[in-house]
Amino acid sequence: MMSTSNPAQTELRIPADPQYIVVAKRVAAGMASVAGLGVEALDELNIAIAEACEHTINAAAMSGYPDAKVRISFKVQEDALRVDVRLLTGRSEPGPRAISPVDPIPLAEREALDMAIQMLRCFADDVDFQAVGSGLMHVRLAKYRWR
Repeated sequence: MMSTSNPAQTELRIPADPQYIVVAKRVAAGMASVAGLGVEALDELNIAIAEACEHTINAAAMSGYPDAKVRISFKVQEDALRVDVRLLTGRSEPGPRAISPVDPIPLAEREALDMAIQMLRCFADDVDFQAVGSGLMHVRLAKYRWR
């Protein structure tokens, strides 16, 4: 479902399923065009969106949220296209596969997160990760027109 209350801001909600990442990339392409980004910037943005969505979807599965949705918000600003990727779980407690917030993150998961952050920093101009509990992340990124 896509809603637009302001042409410069659009929100997309997709199932937390890797098959729907292509939908997020298509919407990103449209918003990049509205924002005035060039072809190279669009390619880089698509890689960053795919990585952010993939990480969010994997975190949902590992944390016990199989029916979650991914919310991707696009905001066109004077100098950039800003994207916000967040998991919507629909419930306050994770399922049985959740990792306790006090448990150390397994090495493989920590390495995957580090790789996701590095990939995002390569392809987006501004990246911010915030932990939101139960191993889940909130990803914000921006692609500037002038870079």
